[in-house]
Amino acid sequence: MIPVLRPLEWGLLGLSTALGLLMLGILSSIGDAPQWLPAPAPSARSTAAAKVLAAPQASLESLAGTWQTPLFSPDRSPDRAVGQAQASSLSSLVLTGIVLDGELRVALLKPADGPALKIHQGQALPNGWLLEHLTPREAHFALDGRTQTLSLKALRLPPPSTTPPITLPHEPTP
Repeated sequence: MIPVLRPLEWGLLGLSTALGLLMLGILSSIGDAPQWLPAPAPSARSTAAAKVLAAPQASLESLAGTWQTPLFSPDRSPDRAVGQAQASSLSSLVLTGIVLDGELRVALLKPADGPALKIHQGQALPNGWLLEHLTPREAHFALDGRTQTLSLKALRLPPPSTTPPITLPHEPTP
């Protein structure tokens, strides 16, 4: 025999039935198609007011001030030219590597300030020094009858340690 349901149980049963019907409606794709409004007709007033804008034409002479007084430079002066100053020596350069492979002969240099340089034998540096000759350890440069040689740094390992190796306490040595 089934006892009579209490009012709370009737409410929960009705809620679960309503939720079940809602799930069936969602899963059966009821109401998936959007209902769009009709597109508005174009008015003659809006098309008459539309204008086509073109970029202004500028000559190179009118733009000369942009590179003569740079916008983001604090003193608003032109940037200084790179590589125009003649260096009297190669003291600011460090020879970091040499590549010798058949006809390929390249010196790798690192200036004190700026990016690293790759110079082929027979080419000149931006400051005018010409790379004349390469050996496995040296690069020979010439400028106006003067010569200068840059050598690779010979890095050495530290001397061996004189401290005895670590031994474990209470362990017999083999």
